[in-house]
Order: sequence, then structure tokens, then C-alpha cells
Amino acid sequence: MPFTVNEVSPAGVAEILGFDCRTADDADFDRLRRTFQVYPIICIREQTLSPREQANFARRWGPLESQDRSTYCHPDDSDILVLSNERRADGSQVGIVDAGDFWHSDSSHLPDPCLITMLYSVKNPDKGGDTHFLNTRKVYEALPESLKARIEGLNAIHHVSKLLNPRVAVSKEREAAAEYYKAREKETKPVAQPIVRTHPVNGSQALYISPRFTIGIEGMDDAQAQPLLDELFRFMFSNVAWQFTHKWKDGDFVFWDNASLNHMAGGGYEYPDTRRMHRTTIAGTRPFYRPLAA
Repeated sequence: MPFTVNEVSPAGVAEILGFDCRTADDADFDRLRRTFQVYPIICIREQTLSPREQANFARRWGPLESQDRSTYCHPDDSDILVLSNERRADGSQVGIVDAGDFWHSDSSHLPDPCLITMLYSVKNPDKGGDTHFLNTRKVYEALPESLKARIEGLNAIHHVSKLLNPRVAVSKEREAAAEYYKAREKETKPVAQPIVRTHPVNGSQALYISPRFTIGIEGMDDAQAQPLLDELFRFMFSNVAWQFTHKWKDGDFVFWDNASLNHMAGGGYEYPDTRRMHRTTIAGTRPFYRPLAA
């Protein structure tokens, strides 16, 4: 049966009705993939997915990104990362409690960031738990030409550690968070990514920085780099038309294009009011910048 595509926001969001991720044939999957090139945020409603079914659907999009936090992987499939504030009887945390708590593009701190993130909503809290999105394609299109000229060809420095970034803070809700980030500082190096990213599939341009992971600009001292980043961040969040807030329903399966977006978890709920999401990520390639043809 053909599925229905409804645009729900000019920020690049589509709702899909009548699609079953477990049984979709190749023709429906190809149409879904084409839809994703138009809408970088897709919400497929009313899904019922086991962890293995979700992982199998995700693998149709390409190789999955390996998870570096095995403590929070689902026991039924290690490619499923559990995001949750639930606690076990002994008080230990079931999933990552502070995932996505600042604006970011997933894994931009890695040399080859994931291209697509998929979140399946297992349980939603009675209040809160929204996810906010920002279309950075539209941000780049609207940038003043003078600012585009200033950042063309520049690379930003990204790092996973919140301890290196004065724009963010470490959550008090996450167990041993500071120790985790200190260890990551020793294990990982800063990564340079283009400030303007060319999409590897459709060739569009997007601003590829975030308050969460971007900590500097390559070849530029902080006296110049931080004011420029602040100017870019102010512009990024200056127009609500570029933003969208997804209010989750149980069974929502949402996926998005990390080359074209920032996103952030909205919070607003407290244990024992619980939220549980299952996350899969499709591996990407090294970001690049290619000037558009004149």
C-alpha cells in the first residue's frame, strides 16, 4: 500500500503515514530514501519495532556506526544505544541520561561523523522530552554574503569533551560524567571539520558547527576565533523559521540528516517520570567543502 508524505514544517520536516519499517519492500524504501533528500527530518508514525528490527531497518541505509559506550547498548542488539533516565533496582542507570543536552550534529567530533541518526520512541514522559531541530542548510543560505566570504574554506575544531568547551556544562544526572570526559581527552584528538559542509549526496551547503562540539577554528587564535563563532551561533538561532520542535508519541520513529542539521534534547522531565529511546546511527564519510559552481 502506498504511504503518505505530509510536510509538517518548512524547516524541512515530513511525517510518513502508512509505512511499516518491518515489511517495506524495495520500491517503498527507494521512495522513502528520495523523500529524505527533500526533507532532512522524517517522522514515521505508529511503528512497533524490536531492537533487532530497528537495527535491521537501519542497516538498509548503510553500515552502522559502532557504539563506543557499550555499557548502554541494548542486550538484544549491540547496535542499539539506549537513551533513558530509567534506573534499575540497584539504582544504576539503564541508558544515557544526558544524551543530546546541547545543540549539536551527531559525532562531528569524529573524523567520519555519522550521516543519519535514527531514534525510536519506546516510552515518553508525561511532560517534556521534546527534541528541537535547526536546519543549517537554511541558515547557510540566509547568511550575509560578507559572512560567507569570511568563513569560506575555514575549518572548525571539534572535540567530544565538555570539559574543553565553555559553552556547555557537564550534567549532574549522569554517573561519572567528568571522569568519562577526562578519559576521552586522553584517548581522542581534536578533529578539524569544514565550517561550511557540502552534502555528500545532494550537494547542498550547510553551516557545520555546533555549540556542543565546536571549540575553535583551525589556524586562528581564540581572540579572533571565539568572537567569530559567537557571531555565527547568534545568527544560527536568530530565526525560528529554521527551527522545529518534535513532540514525541510512543511508536514514533524519527531520523535525520546530520550533514544538514543541529538538534538538541529538550529535557523537562524528571525521574520517576521516564523517557526511553532506542538509537541507531548510520556511518558517514569525511566531511568536505566544495564551492558551488558560479
